[in-house]
Amino acid sequence: MASPIVRETVKKLKARRALLQRQVKGPLEELAQIEEDLVALGAAARPRRAGGATTRRPAGANQSAILRAVRNGATEPGEIVEQTGLAPASVRSAVTTYTNKQKLLTRGPNGLTLTKAGRTKLAELEAARQG
Repeated sequence: MASPIVRETVKKLKARRALLQRQVKGPLEELAQIEEDLVALGAAARPRRAGGATTRRPAGANQSAILRAVRNGATEPGEIVEQTGLAPASVRSAVTTYTNKQKLLTRGPNGLTLTKAGRTKLAELEAARQG
């Protein structure tokens, strides 16, 4: 059996660890969101592997970046490409799919906008990322 001093030290260390985890959680989530937004806006370089190959983005990252770009004012595929840094062909293909099949985007007189389904999907993607 551990001595009372060891038990008390363990108890204090666990309490301190829990406090630090609570304090760090918010800033780490915010930092991850800022990094993702910078990549989506083309203001930060994506991580690269040795040999220059880009690392694979997490599932839903491209969809999230495209939907976020539209939410943030991009109304045409070219603007989405500029904001996200994604390949033009990928963006055009995704916009077509999100408009015609998944109904996440709609094209109106002012360009692309999110549908209700698009706003819901973006919220789900962002929640899953933070999850």
